[in-house]
Formats: sequence, C-alpha cells, structure tokens
Amino acid sequence: MKISVSIPTYNQGQYVEKAILSVYNQTLTPDEIIVSNDCSTDNTMVILEQLKSKVPVLKVINQPVNLGINKNVEACLKAASGEFILRLDSDDFLERDYIKIILALLEEYPEAGYGHANVREIDQYDHQLKNRILFRNLTFQKADDALKAAVKGYRVAANIVMFRKKALEQVNFMLGRPNFGEDFHLAAHLAAEGWGNVFSSKILSNYRVWVDAGMVRQKRKMSELQGLTSVFEDVITPAFVRRGWSTKSIEKSREDIASAQSDCLGWSLYSEAEINELAGAVLQLSSSAKTKRYIWINRNGYGKYLKSLRSIKNGLKTFIKDKVLSRKVS
Repeated sequence: MKISVSIPTYNQGQYVEKAILSVYNQTLTPDEIIVSNDCSTDNTMVILEQLKSKVPVLKVINQPVNLGINKNVEACLKAASGEFILRLDSDDFLERDYIKIILALLEEYPEAGYGHANVREIDQYDHQLKNRILFRNLTFQKADDALKAAVKGYRVAANIVMFRKKALEQVNFMLGRPNFGEDFHLAAHLAAEGWGNVFSSKILSNYRVWVDAGMVRQKRKMSELQGLTSVFEDVITPAFVRRGWSTKSIEKSREDIASAQSDCLGWSLYSEAEINELAGAVLQLSSSAKTKRYIWINRNGYGKYLKSLRSIKNGLKTFIKDKVLSRKVS
C-alpha cells in the first residue's frame, strides 16, 4: 500500500516548508510528497530545492505556465501514484497522527472515498483563532446519507482531505469542476457515485485563514454563486432524480442559500451593473418568492436588519452546539 501527499502551491514560500515537514514528520511517513509549484514568483522554488536533501520522498513539479488553482490541484493529484492521496494546501500543516488515524479509517471502511477530521483554525502568524468542529457522530457516512447531507452544503471542516485514488479516478479528479466551490462539487460527486466518507472528531490539522484586506473573496462573489449553482445542477439534482428521490429538499436549500447569498447586493464595492449581474446569479440559484424578497431587501439597504437577525440565530446555534459537545467530552 502506497501513500501520497499532494501539495499544490503558489507564492507560499513563507509556509511551504512547514507544510512539507509536517507531512514528512508524521508517525506514519508517506511514500511520496508531491509539490506542484504553479510558477511562483517568490522564493518558493529556492525553498523546495533546499528541502530535497532533507526530505528524500519529496518530488517537485515546476509548472511551465501558471495553471491557476483548479488545474494545479488536479495536476498535483494526478501525479500521485499512491492508493491513498492526501491533499494539503501549502499554507496549512498537519498534526503528527493525521495520516495514521485517517488511513486506518479508510482501510476499515472500503466504501469510503475520502476521510477528514476536525481542524484548528489559525492566522498568518500561527496564532489559534478557533477550532472548527463538525457536529457529527458517525465515523462512517454512507454514500446516500452523504448525498442528502450535501444538500445543506459542504460537510467538511476544512479542505484537508485524504482520498482513495480509485474514487478520484471514478469521478475524473477535478475535470469540469467550477472555479469556486470545486471541493464541494467533488465531495457531492463522490457521494453521487456511491462513495461514503469517514470522519475523525480529533483535531488533526491546522487550517490557515487570511485577513482579506483587499476584499478578494467578496470580489469573487460571482464565481461563488456560479459554483454553488453548478453543484446543485450538475451533481446533486441529477443524482436525486436518478434515485427517484423527491427534490423538494433541494429546492428549499437552494432558496435558503440564495436568500443568504443575496446580502452581497447591499455591498458598496459593486457598481449598479455588477449588482444587476449578481442579482441574476442569485436568481439562477433560486427564483423563489422568498429569494426575490431578499433581493429587494438587500438592494434597498435593509439588509443590515437581516444580518443582525442572522447573527443572533447563528450565535444561538453555536451556543447550543458548544453545550452539546462539552457534555460529550465530559
């Protein structure tokens, strides 16, 4: 049995060494660590060359042209030869038992296409922000259950995931996936094709969250909306139809997500033309009466009141979740 770790990278010279060493120093060392350098313009290439002598299982791919996130991830995953492939972003890092624990679960449950765990959220200085804890009891989730859960969104604490290569091959890796929400798209596709997943409640990795000073994420809202629509229309709805299931839960979820996403229509960074385009993308996700009301509310400056209500609701959910989890721990 061979274990591969795929680390796509671009201009992460500050962090890539820590990511690689966190893999190499696992209690169960992988057979290969593949880093796909997507034409970085910082010192990434220099650091990778220096690491080759310290990390004999390290294999570096220097892409001749910049592929972009999706294609670089795909190239990195496809270059792996292992039966199991861990995908790790180059600014994140693992706890020492990640591979040992998740691999054992994947071996125990051969119907699982991937494994994941809870994570610790950190900032750019490695300071802990919070723990991302999934509210989930089951170690193994069957494919049909995973597909039904996907209706509510991507059910992974962070995109640090170990895949079964056979499962990735069945869904053709990242080919044809949207530029935003591609991880959600992949997980839903795996479930649609009959693959379950395994989960450890232990915190086994560290996921870096950046301060978005340039509002980059907000400016990518159109890609986010299109990505969400693609997940439902390309994967989830067809899978429900093939199984003869009712699609009412999908329609309700699309309505809820579209209504929440419509808050972008009140952001000051967009021009009127951009707001019109975004409103159209929200309606592609759901054209229900509720969605249209939310669009009107947000476009007319009343979204702050909805935001306050959501904050109270989310705070209550977090409080209840923390109480339940604390009882389980004790």
